[in-house]
Amino acid sequence: MSDTSPEAVARDFCANFGPTYEDAVATCKRLVHQNVSWEAITSVGAPVESRDQLLGDLERARSTMGAEGFGIDLHHIAVTGNVVLMQRTDKVLDKNGDLLTSLDLMAIFRVEDGQVTWSRDYFFDSRAFVEGWAESDQS
Repeated sequence: MSDTSPEAVARDFCANFGPTYEDAVATCKRLVHQNVSWEAITSVGAPVESRDQLLGDLERARSTMGAEGFGIDLHHIAVTGNVVLMQRTDKVLDKNGDLLTSLDLMAIFRVEDGQVTWSRDYFFDSRAFVEGWAESDQS
């Protein structure tokens, strides 16, 4: 029997969400609950409420921006009960495996019975912070 602890599920998700589009879809189908609530940069204020909607978002990324692959670099992870907090860098790749964009974020998963049932992604852009810091330093 595989380890379905919340930490193991989160690590499995991060490790297998790519490098191809098909890998991402297969990982979602295996590790994301059908009735997931998922809010990310593409759904702020209106969380995705099913795995099918989440897969639709992946397809939209593929058709609108040429996302043919993904990667997740997991930097830090902390677990309390069934809640997992992760610091990650998510990557979106083109058909040649070249980087289209890279996003630094904090992510929270709630895992129940070996599947993600709730997720929130909080993106941050350190460049904006550095630019703001430099401006305040000059005053």
